[in-house]
Amino acid sequence: MKCFLPFTLFAFATLLTACAGSNSSPSETDARPQVQEISILKLDSLQAALPNAILLDVRSDEEWDAGHLEGASYISFDWDNRLEPLKALPEDRPVLVYCEAGGRSGVITEELRILGHPYIIDLIGGMEAWSENERLVAFGEPVALP
Repeated sequence: MKCFLPFTLFAFATLLTACAGSNSSPSETDARPQVQEISILKLDSLQAALPNAILLDVRSDEEWDAGHLEGASYISFDWDNRLEPLKALPEDRPVLVYCEAGGRSGVITEELRILGHPYIIDLIGGMEAWSENERLVAFGEPVALP
């Protein structure tokens, strides 16, 4: 497990370098992954490394009401109404996306990638893994999207 931490920090550093912009050639940029998959159980470390990141819940209204992550913003997975809010997400801030188990967050992170958002992390395992590990959930209103 100790070997994973330096790799994770390296991944964060790579992401932060990408966030700051670089002078790399197009071929170097194309080779860099645009969506990172990181366990939702690493959320505390991610938020410490990326304090301006947007935490985004993409589940249903009913799932949101049943409990969500503290500090999360919310865009319903509703097929007809999610594109405009996704397009409006600021591109200068990383987006950490989660759902219930990982399927919908994968769809949303791919949509964000196609839209050209440069800083996307899929929090794999979702609320299912969060709850199975007896992590605290929050209730109430989502954090307003910028």
